[in-house]
Amino acid sequence: MSLRRPFALLAVALMLTACAAPGATTRPTGTPAAATPTAAAATPTAAAATPTAAATATAAATPTTAADACAGDLALKNPGRLTLSTDIPAFPPWWGGEASEQYPNEPDGGSEWTSADFSAEPYSMEGFEGATAYAIAEAMGFGADEVDWIANPVFELAFAPGEKPFDFHMAQISITPERAEAVTFTDPYFDSNQSVLALSSNEIRGIATLAQLKAYRLGAAANTTSFDLIENIIAPDVEPAVYPDNSAALLALQNDQIDGLVVDLSTAFFMRDAQLEDFDTPQPEGIIVGQFGPPAVPDQVGAVLELDNALVACVNQAIAQIKTDGTHAEILDMWINAGQEVIFLD
Repeated sequence: MSLRRPFALLAVALMLTACAAPGATTRPTGTPAAATPTAAAATPTAAAATPTAAATATAAATPTTAADACAGDLALKNPGRLTLSTDIPAFPPWWGGEASEQYPNEPDGGSEWTSADFSAEPYSMEGFEGATAYAIAEAMGFGADEVDWIANPVFELAFAPGEKPFDFHMAQISITPERAEAVTFTDPYFDSNQSVLALSSNEIRGIATLAQLKAYRLGAAANTTSFDLIENIIAPDVEPAVYPDNSAALLALQNDQIDGLVVDLSTAFFMRDAQLEDFDTPQPEGIIVGQFGPPAVPDQVGAVLELDNALVACVNQAIAQIKTDGTHAEILDMWINAGQEVIFLD
């Protein structure tokens, strides 16, 4: 997925003997334990498979709380603090708050997002990824006042090879084998279905089924799961258009060369709420016509760490904990499921 400039579920890999990377700082022993999980259980996903004997043995040796994986010294960029990162600007529904507002846990004088145009504010702890980031941090044993944020100005930099200034980065980044050669991904914290983006002026806005969608001019970026979906699942009556990237595809949508643009739902939110929002020239609103369930395969989104960073064991255990105790589901309902009204095209 390529959410910004041209922008899964419970596997726990624990590394109890992992050492801090050379040059990294460590979190002192005695970190406050994470809150005890409630009895609420996260909703299972289709990605869950029947455990094998080996998997069962591994799970039996895996601690059951984030506090176990996060006990002792952790490889951190700054001692006693968790350094997180996301893109700048940051947009709803992934991030919330007002960049111009001073939040209690925000540095005096504001953050890097304070002066960014039309940006949300990570220190607000709002939005799906914002709230999820702080829930993960809490499960790792960090309070809100122990979290620092670093702005990433170019989407691709987060998963480019090399040393990272952050402990982990969250910005709707899909887990792919190619990216995993350069960075380490956590277990997924979000599944993003494919969807159809259109302009409110186009009659495609009123469709509700795959059969109806076949009659329209559709397009997507080349070499993407989005274009594969058009060809293999939608199978439109009109030859689909293919573009070098999402920016070119979005321009074609704006120029009425296609009726609908197929992109993952995360990208559709961003295009609708940011890229199609022209603050100088009136134009039709962007709308998400609908999203696709099975047999379409969703993109899985994970947090990014420096390659082979041992901290991933602690972060994965924290993600598992907030899914098990119901926190993740509550955040998902609040920021993604509620108010979006994105129908499934059956």
